[in-house]
Amino acid sequence: MMKKILPFIILLFILSCSKERQHADTIITNAKVYTVNTNFEMAEAFAIKDGKFVDVGTKEAIQSKFDANTIIDANGQTILPGLIDAHCHFLTLGQLQQQVNLVGVTSFEDMIKRVLDFHNEQNLPFIKGRGWDQNDWEDKSMPSKTLLDKLFPNTPVALTRIDGHASICNQAALDLGQVTVNSKIEGGEVEVKNGELTGVLFDNAEQLVMSNWPKPTKEQLIQALLKAQEICLDKGLTTLTDAGPDHFTSPWIDQIQLIDILQKTGD
Repeated sequence: MMKKILPFIILLFILSCSKERQHADTIITNAKVYTVNTNFEMAEAFAIKDGKFVDVGTKEAIQSKFDANTIIDANGQTILPGLIDAHCHFLTLGQLQQQVNLVGVTSFEDMIKRVLDFHNEQNLPFIKGRGWDQNDWEDKSMPSKTLLDKLFPNTPVALTRIDGHASICNQAALDLGQVTVNSKIEGGEVEVKNGELTGVLFDNAEQLVMSNWPKPTKEQLIQALLKAQEICLDKGLTTLTDAGPDHFTSPWIDQIQLIDILQKTGD
């Protein structure tokens, strides 16, 4: 009789000691996980399901509670929660990807080459760029518009210095803003040498051209926002505060338009 009952006793014992594991999409193990909880505790593993953390703890605890199709060994690497940027220019970041990247140019000629390459690739009716700094060049003098006028007689070109406090514009761009040798603006300067425009605009004078620049289309704004999102997520930024209130007061974007675009870009 005892021999017949023993297998059932063993089975009941096994069932009572075992728990059905939950299914997760991914399990990460052997990591240095900063939880940033109240006690700033460290963990070594976590489980993810439907894009959300479902549990965080030791490797043994997580693997005893979950199974997953994907298990990743982090090999001791550090894993942080999503980073937060309390001051950024999110929309501007995306829009810069639609302009000529002039960061790191070593001379005015190098800058012109990048503009030409951009124009040949994009073939846009208006060209903007940002990132040059004449202080990094052998010739540290401010550039002039002469070569830009020859290369782009009919295409407005506005190239902003890396600090945002100066731009070099060709004549087509200056005409767009109706800039003349007599133009004056508080908080800015239109550079004039030998009675002629050099194309350099300082500070508020840049707005003489920019305020007349064509507004971006809704599609361009959407693509800028999505590109900025892609860049931020790639760097681990998941939450941010856009410090550009001009987005809501600028003549080229109104508040209702931007809110409508943000709602339609998806998650």
